[in-house]
Amino acid sequence: MQSKEREKKLTDLADEMLRKVELADNLKELAKRNPEEASRVSTIVDAFMNPGSNITEKGEIYNKIDIVTSLIEENIVIAKRLSTKNFDWLEYHRDNNYAFNIKTKISSTNIIDTNDLKYLNVLFKKHTRLNKIFNNV
Repeated sequence: MQSKEREKKLTDLADEMLRKVELADNLKELAKRNPEEASRVSTIVDAFMNPGSNITEKGEIYNKIDIVTSLIEENIVIAKRLSTKNFDWLEYHRDNNYAFNIKTKISSTNIIDTNDLKYLNVLFKKHTRLNKIFNNV
């Protein structure tokens, strides 16, 4: 009797391992066809497997987003004060909204998308350069 239970348990474990290998192969195939989509799937799976595990990382990201938004807000104020057509403060306002939307998305879904972080980095570099230009004016 115990041998049949043991055999059934081993069969179930083997079947489960085969399903996991098949899923891993499917993800590898997806990564080959569409790396961006594979990255999104990976972040979603990580969020469900380890909910709340990135609390310190999220805190650091929130701090960085706050730095970016404050830099953008400063650039908006300076651009409005200069009132020239060379600096489009509406574009900077859209950048600020995008950064805020990323922060909201992370806080509501607990999913940190690497593409969003890359774009935040682009915004930070852009507005850091603009701020240097504005401070020299």
